[in-house]
Amino acid sequence: MKTFSALILLTFTLASLSGCGLWDKPDFREVKWGMSKREVKAKETAELVKEGDNVLTYRITGDMLDLSGRTKVPGDEAPADGAEEEAVENGEPVVTPIHYEYDLLYVFGKGKLGMAVIHLRESLNEPEDYIEIFRQKSRKVSETIGAPAQGVAEYPTGETPRPNPYETPEDICGGEYVLKHIWPTDRKKTNVSLELDKKKFSTELDCNLSIFYESTDVEIDPVLRDQLHEVL
Repeated sequence: MKTFSALILLTFTLASLSGCGLWDKPDFREVKWGMSKREVKAKETAELVKEGDNVLTYRITGDMLDLSGRTKVPGDEAPADGAEEEAVENGEPVVTPIHYEYDLLYVFGKGKLGMAVIHLRESLNEPEDYIEIFRQKSRKVSETIGAPAQGVAEYPTGETPRPNPYETPEDICGGEYVLKHIWPTDRKKTNVSLELDKKKFSTELDCNLSIFYESTDVEIDPVLRDQLHEVL
C-alpha cells in the first residue's frame, strides 16, 4: 500500500514539473541540446547568414559599450529629448553608445545540437575595450548560472605570468597569454567558458572574444571543436 501511494505521489510530482515547464527550460537562448538543424532554425529568430553541414551561423546585435568606458546593458533607455544639449551646456562630455555585432554559431554532432558560440565580430579601438566587454559578459553569465566564474590565465612555455592579467590586455591581443573564465557545469548539462585571446591571422594588435556553451551529453567532432576554440 505504501509503495502504491509513493508511486502515485511520484507520478503527481512528475506531472507537476512537466506542467510548470521546468523540464522544458531551454539550454541556450530558445533551444535545447540534441535538437536538429530544422528544430533550431524554427526556434532561432536572428538572421541566418550561413549554413554548413555541421554549423549554423547567425548574426546578432550585442551589448553596448559607451565611449566613456562605462558599460551599458540592453534595456538602457535612450537619452531624453534635449538631454545631450543639456549635458553640453553643463560641461559634461557627450557619450555615444556603440552597438557591436556578434556571430552566433550552432554546432551539431551527428545531426544533434551540442555546442553554441557567441563570437565578437568587430575589432575594438583599444585593447582595454575588450577587457570591459569581457567583464560585462562574465557578470551576465554568472547571473544566469547563479555561480561565480573561475579566472584562468594560460601562458606559453617560458612566458612570465602577469601579476594582474586584467591590466595588460595589449599582451593578450599580442598573443602572449590567454584569459579565460570558466563556470561550474550549469544544471549538469552545459559547460560554459569565456575566452579572450589574440585574433588569429591578424597582423595587427587585436583580440578574439568568444563565449562557448557545450553540452555534456551531445558529442561534437573533436577536430571541429578544437578548431572553433582555436580560431574564434
